[in-house]
Amino acid sequence: MKKQRLVVAFAALLTMVGFSSCLNGENDPTVSPQELMRVNGGAGFYSFTSAYGYTVTPLNMSALSDLSLQSYAIVQYSYDSSVLEWNENKDVTINNVISIKDDNTYSQAPTADAGNAPLYAISSSMAQPMYFDKYNLFIPVTYYYKNSSNSDDLKSELNSHSFTLYYDPTDAGATDGKLLLHLRHKVTDTEVQRSDYGTEYRHFNITSVLYSYANAHGVSMPDKLVIEYEKSSSSNYENKTSEKLEINYKSVFEQSTVNQ
Repeated sequence: MKKQRLVVAFAALLTMVGFSSCLNGENDPTVSPQELMRVNGGAGFYSFTSAYGYTVTPLNMSALSDLSLQSYAIVQYSYDSSVLEWNENKDVTINNVISIKDDNTYSQAPTADAGNAPLYAISSSMAQPMYFDKYNLFIPVTYYYKNSSNSDDLKSELNSHSFTLYYDPTDAGATDGKLLLHLRHKVTDTEVQRSDYGTEYRHFNITSVLYSYANAHGVSMPDKLVIEYEKSSSSNYENKTSEKLEINYKSVFEQSTVNQ
């Protein structure tokens, strides 16, 4: 079975704006940070807000006119650090944009099976779950897909994958201080042979889940999130196992000055 090295996003999902960053010399004050940002506005009128509260507005807006973004994106941009502070609103040159898809979150278990395909992983040395704030969780899902040299076919294949994250207040596997979430992966056609795998971030708004957890346990927030998912090291979807990934939650927001 052919396998690809894990990457943070599929090449087809990387929306590369038609500008590239220059290699900065020692005395060049131009910096090019990359960060997870909230998307504001629509095509041709985008701006991006950091978790720290500042907003960057593209100087090269015309280069973004064909983009169709959802709620969040990973954005790389450049600006002159001798003139502008890192934490202030500023006009910048956008270099790259990686679109992040929004997926569904439920505060109770779905009545029907939410998934029909396993995952390969939801964490690696290159990508781990992360937060924008306490209500927005981003999970790097690594899953099997059918590769194609035809960009339209590849886009259609990648769009056939969806994810659901749910919380079951009656779950017997829940423990004090830990919010147990179930992540499920669904494909539109299970007969397709998928032998390659790759990784992309998916966005989940967990607001309703947190409120449901607080009502069930009488606490404002859990100590940790536990993400349970179905894993398989084989693309034929057999021999699935239930795996769990535990990540800190309460300590992240008690110690952080990031937007909460």
